[in-house]
Amino acid sequence: MKTVVLFGDSMLGRFTKSRIDQFEDEAVTEIVVINCGAGGWTCRDGARRVEMVARMAPDVVVLSFGMNDCAPERLVGLDAFGAYLRSIVEAFPRATVLGFLPPSVIEQDGVGPRGRTNTVLASYRDVLRDVVDLGRAVETDEVLAPLVAAGVPTHVDGIHLTDEAYRLVIRALARLVDAS
Repeated sequence: MKTVVLFGDSMLGRFTKSRIDQFEDEAVTEIVVINCGAGGWTCRDGARRVEMVARMAPDVVVLSFGMNDCAPERLVGLDAFGAYLRSIVEAFPRATVLGFLPPSVIEQDGVGPRGRTNTVLASYRDVLRDVVDLGRAVETDEVLAPLVAAGVPTHVDGIHLTDEAYRLVIRALARLVDAS
């Protein structure tokens, strides 16, 4: 059995019991999921807590940072963002570290909720993707593309995902865990 720790912002913090159950059921590998995600966290918050989370010695860690880090009122510069992420990854030397890339936000007049833009968010997504290594991240926008193409809403508030969107993303995440 693999222990999987979810560590990051509300994208993972919103993994309720039913979403965790789905994740555990979707994985071919027997897993137990422990959620250490919280709404509003930036990578600074993760770096402050990583030592305690690392004591669990998980087999797999799923990181989700960037959505809050790119918000103007909480801005963590890209260089600092990368440094914090690398320090978080280094705290898990025996674990496979995966990324849950923040999905694009819904913009109105070129700006998303709380001043976020998809252009800036893409830079943070790129850093997270690079830190966890190629092929070890859920490409959320790609996973959600069929829903978007069908005109199915993917966001409840311009940032957070709908239940249907989470179902698809969790399925993709389970495949990554199985491959790790």
